[in-house]
Amino acid sequence: MINNLLNVLINILPIIVEKVSWDGDTLIIAGDGWSFSTLSAWRVINRGTIQFACWDKNINESVNELSGLSIVSVAAQGLNIGVDPVFELSDGRLLEVFSTDTVEPWTLRLPDGKVYVGGS
Repeated sequence: MINNLLNVLINILPIIVEKVSWDGDTLIIAGDGWSFSTLSAWRVINRGTIQFACWDKNINESVNELSGLSIVSVAAQGLNIGVDPVFELSDGRLLEVFSTDTVEPWTLRLPDGKVYVGGS
């Protein structure tokens, strides 16, 4: 499912994360001409340890750490079903997404105007 997106991203990465927001429901990361949003659960890991996750206390401070980093690679999350992305950031951390909605768990808009939706 996510393989088409991964093939497209190989040609445009790295992309800079200029804005990050989390309102308790929606995570949005965005840069020049692109954006990723999800209503699903997510976490940031570093060397196999969870650094912070979506419903942690003081999450707004933590999520702001992602601004200014670049997404350097993207992989499919999980071995059994390739629906969700894992974003590798320029500082080595990983942003993992876990679908919690079967209709539209995440949306990625690219600079060329193409839109990719999780689960489709």
